[in-house]
Amino acid sequence: MADKKTPEHRPSEVIYQIYPSSFLDSSGDGLGDLKGILGKLDHIASLDGVDAVWISPFFLTPKGADGDGGYAITDYRKIDPKYGTMEDFKAVLDKAHELGLRVYTDFVLAHTAHDHEWFEKSRNREEPYTDYYVWHDGHIDEDGNRQPPNNWKSVFGGPAWSWDDKREQWYLHHFLKSQPALNNNLEKVQDAVLDEMRFWLDMGVDGFRLDAMPFANHDPKLRNNPWRDGQWPRDQENWEDQYFEHSICQPQTIDFIARIREMADSYDDPKTTLGEAISGPDGGGDSVPVAASYAEGEKGLSMCYTNALMSIWEYPDAQRIINMVKHIESHFPEGGNCNSASNHDIPRSASRMTKNIAAEHKDAAVRQLMELFISLPGSFCMYQGEELGLPAARIPEDIPLDKLQDPVAHTKGLEHSRDGARTPMPWDSGKKNLGFSTSDTPYLPVPNSHKKLAVDIQEKDPNSMLNFTRRLLRWRKDQPALKKGHTRPVENIPAPLLGFIRESREQSILCLFNMGSTPQSITLSDYFNETQCQKMNIRSGETVTLQAYGSAFYGGRPVAVKNTPRKAPKTGT
Repeated sequence: MADKKTPEHRPSEVIYQIYPSSFLDSSGDGLGDLKGILGKLDHIASLDGVDAVWISPFFLTPKGADGDGGYAITDYRKIDPKYGTMEDFKAVLDKAHELGLRVYTDFVLAHTAHDHEWFEKSRNREEPYTDYYVWHDGHIDEDGNRQPPNNWKSVFGGPAWSWDDKREQWYLHHFLKSQPALNNNLEKVQDAVLDEMRFWLDMGVDGFRLDAMPFANHDPKLRNNPWRDGQWPRDQENWEDQYFEHSICQPQTIDFIARIREMADSYDDPKTTLGEAISGPDGGGDSVPVAASYAEGEKGLSMCYTNALMSIWEYPDAQRIINMVKHIESHFPEGGNCNSASNHDIPRSASRMTKNIAAEHKDAAVRQLMELFISLPGSFCMYQGEELGLPAARIPEDIPLDKLQDPVAHTKGLEHSRDGARTPMPWDSGKKNLGFSTSDTPYLPVPNSHKKLAVDIQEKDPNSMLNFTRRLLRWRKDQPALKKGHTRPVENIPAPLLGFIRESREQSILCLFNMGSTPQSITLSDYFNETQCQKMNIRSGETVTLQAYGSAFYGGRPVAVKNTPRKAPKTGT
């Protein structure tokens, strides 16, 4: 038993992300919808250990590419008819609550769509909307051409400014031209945003996933960003080449967050705020310090997810994970970190992180990754299909070029397309489009390679990735050390073995991973003193052998667990 004075993190949770367009189509029009979500909430609830669902935007948006897959909001309070009705959403909310699942909706607070009423009125200089967005005259160069106010770049390519003929000024957009940036430096704009949030909280949603938090505010003086390498002039001017001293990651965002937290805390039932903070100031890298500042103390967000796992594009070695854990613990000493390895914006971990793994070890590696994700300090966002071990769809093999939906493929290049992570869920191997839709033209094609991973096939196999994930999540929810414990890497274990200890007041667990392709044997009692061995139920002189990409967990009360990637954790006293 750990000491009663052992510090603990805030309790963590497991959150299941739903991307509505590709979850389940109930109407046969080829697009996923709210009734489809309603019909599959039981599947999510069967992942015993999932605490909440985060539903990506289903609000009214511009048609086509300008809608950015739902992240350009035309009206925060209206549901896009292609997804259903408000009654449909309320049915989802009610059933989720009946199943014991909290519901977090997406909220985009850094920008709206260009056809939002606020932007239309701001273009017309109507009060009080005239400065709801970031407008500027720009300047005229020596050749008499209009130039934007500064050198800020769009994440999606090109300048972060577009000229508006109606207002005859430039407006800021960090993403698509159809996503003008809100001027959240102004209290009245924050007030308007908070009112839109209250609409959904009053309805009964349990919280928000807050989109693009580092982009919420900007430098009011609109000063140029420095270039990371100091070179000027330059041939290429990309977003990731800048140090974002002025465009994003601004200190006043902390004050805006305090207002969001105050509003959330004003409700009798707990409201959760999950911030997306995956962009740091140095070309977008290392967002952990920024995210930690957003989730700090009683005035911060409930939690933030970062780019810590998302920035891994090969199978990580032990030292990389140790460095990551130490980095997270140093910036989130009280908790508030959330782990996310895949989502609608990031290629699936089963492909991205295992691309250098031999075919015979892929299955073991994918399972080990899931064990790692649920063992790391903090909460865990699981993207739909991750429980199935879905790989990313390939372009153009799985998704022909004429079927692409993501506008980034056109603004920044085909290699940046996010559609590979957005293909439909494979529900039934024997049905058209694997049970996603009866349409001849589904939202995106369903890859043939996903057929063998369909839910109906995996349900019948007790050793499938789906059932492995179920048992793993069920085990996690009963481990206090994994839910709220601090994390201490074991740095004297030889590579390719990775070890870290999760410790709460009730329990200590050693999480042990073989990150290599050959079996590894170790006598654990050689690395821990007698007291530590007793806490973790490690027997003196016992040698454990971990197969390639194998794992083992040693824990004190309430359970002790050992497992390999091909077998789910077995619990026992």
